Amino acid sequence: MARGPAGHIEQLPSGSWRVKVYAGTDPLTGREIRFRKTCKTERAAQIELGKLLQQAAAGRQPDSGVTVAQLLDHYVATVGWDVSTRESNLGYIRRTINPALGSLQVRKVRGPILDTLYARLMRCGNLACTGKPFTEHRHIPDLRPDRIEISSSENPESRTGK
Repeated sequence: MARGPAGHIEQLPSGSWRVKVYAGTDPLTGREIRFRKTCKTERAAQIELGKLLQQAAAGRQPDSGVTVAQLLDHYVATVGWDVSTRESNLGYIRRTINPALGSLQVRKVRGPILDTLYARLMRCGNLACTGKPFTEHRHIPDLRPDRIEISSSENPESRTGK
C-alpha cells in the first residue's frame, strides 16, 4: 500500500528543532522526496510540520536537480508519438531546446529565461545566429513581377537570324 506524507520533529544538539517530512519518491530520479526545515523553538517546529505535511499532501515537491534534458529524455521515452511526429519533435529538442535549456535544472526555468528564448527564436530560428548580416549562397530566384526573366525562346533579341 502506498504511504502518504509522514513527518516528525527532532531536537538537535544545538537546541534547535528539525522537522522532516517524507513525501514519496521522485519519478525521474527514483530518490526519496523529503522536506526538511530547522526552527528555533518546538512550537515553530510544530507549525512548520503542519505546513510541510500540507505541501507533501498537495503534491508539491522540493527542489530537484533534474535538468531539462533529463526531463525531456524521460518524456520522450514514455510518450506515444507517431513516427513522423517523433522525428520532428526529436529534431526540435535536439536543435533548439537542448542547446538553449538542456543543462538548466527544471526548477530554474522561469518566465524571463523562456521570454529570452522565444525572442531569439522569433528573430531567427537558428540559435547559433549572431544577428550579423550574412550572405545567402544558394541561388534564390527573384520572383517580383517587374523582375521576371524572359526565357531565351521568348526573347526576340536572343534568336539567331534577326
